[in-house]
Amino acid sequence: MRPFLYSNLDSLIAIDSAVNAYFNTDTAKKRNWFLRKLSQEHLAQVNQSNVRIYADLLFDFNMGKELNQGTIFTNTRGAQLGGDIGNKFSFYTAITENLSKFPEYLNKYVRERKVVPGQSVARISPDGSVDYAVPYGYISYTPNTNFNFQLGQGKNFIGDGYRSLFLSDGSYTYPYFKITTTFWKIKYTNLWTQYIDGSEGLKVTSKTTFPKKYASYQFLSYQVNRRLNLNFFQALVWPQDSTGGSSVEWAYINPIIYFNALNFNMGSPANSLMGLGFSYQLMKSHKLYGQLLIDDFNLGNLSKQGGTYFQEKYAYQLGWKYFDVLNVPNLYFQAEFNRSRPYVYTHRTLKINYTHFNEPLAHPLGANFNELILIGAYKFRKLELNGKMNYATYGADNNGTHYGKNIFLSDIDSQYGQDSFGNNTGQGIKTKLSNLQADLSYLVNPKTNMKLCLGLSKRIESSSIVSTNSTMVYFGIKTALNNFYYDF
Repeated sequence: MRPFLYSNLDSLIAIDSAVNAYFNTDTAKKRNWFLRKLSQEHLAQVNQSNVRIYADLLFDFNMGKELNQGTIFTNTRGAQLGGDIGNKFSFYTAITENLSKFPEYLNKYVRERKVVPGQSVARISPDGSVDYAVPYGYISYTPNTNFNFQLGQGKNFIGDGYRSLFLSDGSYTYPYFKITTTFWKIKYTNLWTQYIDGSEGLKVTSKTTFPKKYASYQFLSYQVNRRLNLNFFQALVWPQDSTGGSSVEWAYINPIIYFNALNFNMGSPANSLMGLGFSYQLMKSHKLYGQLLIDDFNLGNLSKQGGTYFQEKYAYQLGWKYFDVLNVPNLYFQAEFNRSRPYVYTHRTLKINYTHFNEPLAHPLGANFNELILIGAYKFRKLELNGKMNYATYGADNNGTHYGKNIFLSDIDSQYGQDSFGNNTGQGIKTKLSNLQADLSYLVNPKTNMKLCLGLSKRIESSSIVSTNSTMVYFGIKTALNNFYYDF
């Protein structure tokens, strides 16, 4: 489960050695202060026997053009502060203030959702630019090798793929508390989160308080042997009560995996999801992985009409990673397929759909889709070339219908799109979506992942009611410390 703690990474990877591999350390010590800070060190840092503290400025200054539309840009300013105190306490905090002008398809998304993808509430100016701020942070306590406790405002990602069907890092940050227990071949994570319910809209004022909803997660990772990992997932989402409280039942915060799934059968008002995953190291350079997510599964209707009942709600992922392709060092390839049946992640009660701040918590396309992703990357010293292709087909809605893609609607509305039976993946208005992206970057400072970048992207969406074709070129410099997804 991401994010990883810096201290945990350092126990697996010699981070400082990896950074110094870019430089001759003795020569670096002789450089002047400005060059060291620019290319190798944190802006400010304390490294003593028991204390490590660092601070940096964060930024993303890029500019480009959407052909036949106009200028696009991002202007991000921020700062981060983090460190370790002894070998038990860690902390991290960061905040960025952003001003952006997006390509038209993202402008449409921002206007409709009132949120910048994966980032924050959007404040839209008359000229079309968008202002938004993003906070992150956590404190972590590791009393021994078996336990870690983490309290923070951030994101989490579960899985081995580019996408996650369980929990992705594509939505806005949220408060969370996480306990990770490690013993034998098992890593067991309990995660409790507070989300924003956007079912009634996100009207922003100076006194805005948004309604809440809550979730508990259990994720058990079992390392069967050195090649095979099996993992088990459960999530439960419930609303705040009428007084604004959390309406917590003990069963909701129970840390035993799959126990809460019984609540669904006992009439619990919560939204329950379960999943299975695996990864398999096939030879030295190949890794296979996958996920199966089950939202609802109506066994009584499974045999009727070929399993097309609208409550047969599941999604799956299959993927392959190929490292050092054809024995070429640092040449990487990844292929991934994701498929989701209609109405997955929805619930009869809008307030507990599997969403946060008007965005999906798992796949950005929602549900009712097929998606193929191909990724290639090559690193040579400080240069990196990346390419990515997404091709998806999905069934869209029109004129008040609900064919199952829009996870912000209640699944009880399915009769407005289809009958209870006869539901198949891709039903509705057949839509094709392609995203192509290529970029070349030069790593300036590994400590902050500061990069110079030049890129090109193209997005094509077509159906009987929609036809868009966007081409964008851009360049800039940024500290690339977070994942943002615009390929939907």
